[in-house]
Amino acid sequence: MPDDTTHPRETPIWVAVYGSLMRGLGGAERAGVDHVTRFVGPCVLEGELFDLGDWPGMRPGHGRVVGEIHALLDASALARMDSFEDYDPTDPRGSLYLRERVELLEPDGIEVWTYFYNHVPDASARVPNGDWRAWLAERD
Repeated sequence: MPDDTTHPRETPIWVAVYGSLMRGLGGAERAGVDHVTRFVGPCVLEGELFDLGDWPGMRPGHGRVVGEIHALLDASALARMDSFEDYDPTDPRGSLYLRERVELLEPDGIEVWTYFYNHVPDASARVPNGDWRAWLAERD
């Protein structure tokens, strides 16, 4: 974790992101959350990452997915992120992603919200190292 006096357990809303919402990839700006979130530190989630073209999707699994923890500084940020991820809490079956509470692999024992892809992707699209930023550098 970075040198930060605030620990995730003391903050009301923490989100782990693993794709375009990570710093420097432009998603936070497009989602309108860049000014209402604060980077807390790196993290590792349990799951499998898939290349869906312009963005990734994480599915439940036994792999490791590299991500970032972000603190939401404004109550509207979670709704904006839900909209960006095409998650509708009133229509989970019709949503592109589902927001779920998970415990991180690293840092151990920290619970956060994250988004899981709500469809079954082509197995050949799996990102073997679970790191979207590194995958983009290799792919492009």
